[in-house]
Amino acid sequence: MLRIECYPLGELAANCYFAYDEEAGVSFIVDMGAPSDKVISRINEFGKERLKYILLTHGHFDHIGNTAELKKKYPEAKIVIGEKDSDFTEKDSLNLSMFFGLKNESFKADITVNDGDKLPLGSDNIEVLSTPGHTAGGVCYKIGNCLFTGDTIMKCTTGRMDFPTGNMEEMLSSAKKIAALDGDLILLCGHGEKSTLEYERMNNIAMRSRGYDDLY
Repeated sequence: MLRIECYPLGELAANCYFAYDEEAGVSFIVDMGAPSDKVISRINEFGKERLKYILLTHGHFDHIGNTAELKKKYPEAKIVIGEKDSDFTEKDSLNLSMFFGLKNESFKADITVNDGDKLPLGSDNIEVLSTPGHTAGGVCYKIGNCLFTGDTIMKCTTGRMDFPTGNMEEMLSSAKKIAALDGDLILLCGHGEKSTLEYERMNNIAMRSRGYDDLY
């Protein structure tokens, strides 16, 4: 059974997730954007050799900022990012760190992914959904009834679209793509509290069939 712990990290309180399956003996991290002794302790408690993936939902510094350090600590874990965000890991103008007076330690992903790719995890798979809009290479990761949405979907809203490679039309298309998924998934967002797919279908205007013009 997959267990998931959430740790808001850094000045922008970006959610880092540590997920582990005791039966399968595997774990992964999603978006560790800042250092955290507590997260490192949890990885080590479960077993550092069991950390299989460092998953990145997109390339902004508040989500990738501690990735280079994680890779040094856990060299066997594979860094995964959407193919169209692969340059963000080495360009501070794209990952936005330079605009906050920071310098992001550059790194290269081990695996770049696209829509429909699958990452094996124990007896299960992590499914990749391409969800551009916040960034061109933004992705969500689905495993079981959980969807890690990064900054694509947050409770009752979406991520910003005015950063480099952001695009409103792509964001709306990505939101509707998520809305069309089967079932009532648990949405584990990049910032703020978690949500559910059914709640967002009802309350997130980006997911609804009606547009802003229909409200007035």
